[in-house]
Amino acid sequence: MLVASLLINLLGLASTAFVMLVLGRYVPYGVDATLVTLTVGVTAAAALEFGFREARRRLAGIVVGPEGSRHAGIAFSAMTGVRAALLDRMPVAARLEVMRGLDTMERAYTASNLTGLLDVPFSAITLLALFVLSPGLGVVALACAGASAAITLVGERRARARLAQAAAAEASLQALATTTATGSDTVRAFNAATRLRQRWDDSRRTAVAARDAIANDQGLAGSAIQLVTALQGTAIIAIGAILCVKGELNTAQLIGANILAGRALGPLNRLVQLIEPLAKAELALRRLADFTRLPREQSSGSALGAYDGRLELSDLAFAYPGAPAPLAEHVTLTLDSGGILVVRGNNGAGKTTFARLLVGLAEPLRGQILVGGVDLRQISMEWWRKQLCYLPQEPDFMDGTVADNIRLANPDLDDAGLNQAAGLAGLKPWLDASARGFDTPIGEAGRQLPPGIRRRLGLARALATGGKLCLLDEPTEGLDSEGRAVVYATLGLLAREGRTLVVCSNDPGILRGAAMVLDLDAKPIPSLTRAEDAAVHA
Repeated sequence: MLVASLLINLLGLASTAFVMLVLGRYVPYGVDATLVTLTVGVTAAAALEFGFREARRRLAGIVVGPEGSRHAGIAFSAMTGVRAALLDRMPVAARLEVMRGLDTMERAYTASNLTGLLDVPFSAITLLALFVLSPGLGVVALACAGASAAITLVGERRARARLAQAAAAEASLQALATTTATGSDTVRAFNAATRLRQRWDDSRRTAVAARDAIANDQGLAGSAIQLVTALQGTAIIAIGAILCVKGELNTAQLIGANILAGRALGPLNRLVQLIEPLAKAELALRRLADFTRLPREQSSGSALGAYDGRLELSDLAFAYPGAPAPLAEHVTLTLDSGGILVVRGNNGAGKTTFARLLVGLAEPLRGQILVGGVDLRQISMEWWRKQLCYLPQEPDFMDGTVADNIRLANPDLDDAGLNQAAGLAGLKPWLDASARGFDTPIGEAGRQLPPGIRRRLGLARALATGGKLCLLDEPTEGLDSEGRAVVYATLGLLAREGRTLVVCSNDPGILRGAAMVLDLDAKPIPSLTRAEDAAVHA
């Protein structure tokens, strides 16, 4: 591309030379053969220039096309691979901004813009030709090019600062839009519309002011470049006329010098138009780079040949992300294969955090989680999660069908297994009443579903893995008596199959079946009660 740019700018001098030679050679003498020769020569040069421009454009497309795909792949890989504990501390709007930045970069890093940037340094060829023609006029053009470059540089720096302000305000707008779109009932029931509108107006004013400032700066830079161009043309003509009177320059050379000076400023004028998109792309690229530097989940590690469901906790301490004090400390227990542990506690005691620790979605402050005698931090997360039947407290779902979501962690699940998982979760009556059954579409993370159906669907997805360790967070929350009865029956079946159960719940029906109860309300060291101890005490 650099070689093509060099040749393009050299061939671009042909049209100026043609004008000068026609005025200097053909017009005074009227030799038609001279005009034909010059015309054929400049036509050939124009054709070659076109060919090199097209070759450069295609090469630029080859460069920027894969680069955009690479950035997209890196961003998606980071979004799905960064440790969940770190993502928890990042606002959703900030995560979405990273992904939206890919479009910003793709719009800025185009083949056309890349070739425009390549022309900027090669404008020196045009200036050099002008110096050869007239050193005095070359100095004038060089000074004007320097002024244009300074204007462009100042505009680029101002655009960076303005874009940071606009990005922060737009992130706030995005967060507010998400809140109002997904929480319409809350907004109305608690009369939050006025307060949200005030915040929306404030953020919008900031964003609009920043965007207007960017547009004004860009317009001012463009006007300044036009002024420099006009002053350059005036200076070239005025000084060139004096040189013509002195006999140091002829009229053809003066006209050629004016054309060359204008060509030298052309790439800089184009650069002014690229200030905003390139500054936006740079900001997006910086965000992406910062995001991709976040630590990833462990992709390598041990994969045990067989896992029997045994789980050990050794001096475990954990807390909410960023919290100054731990939720629990010195948690030590051994849960044998087929054992049943119920984790109880009031809201905020840490039940969900405890469950996420076992899944590997949160990180302990200290201590160990041992799987088959191996520290969970040394275990392959992909392998480990295949050993789990995991029901989160607030299950979210992917866009797709009911069947797609149940099979999410076990894509090879056959229709018989699909029906069995749905039946054990108590989802079949709802599916039978649905027009499309397992093909019922799910969108918006499943938030349009009733809470009880979401819980049943989450349980079916958990059971579909067939994992040896069943980790269920509030499995009966939001369920009616019939739904709770289904969960009790399912837990009983899993226990009879020899699955290891860890259930986070205060449900008395579940607590009655526990072999061990870990009470997180006891602070800072949770109490651990075994069924046999409770029986002896009774």
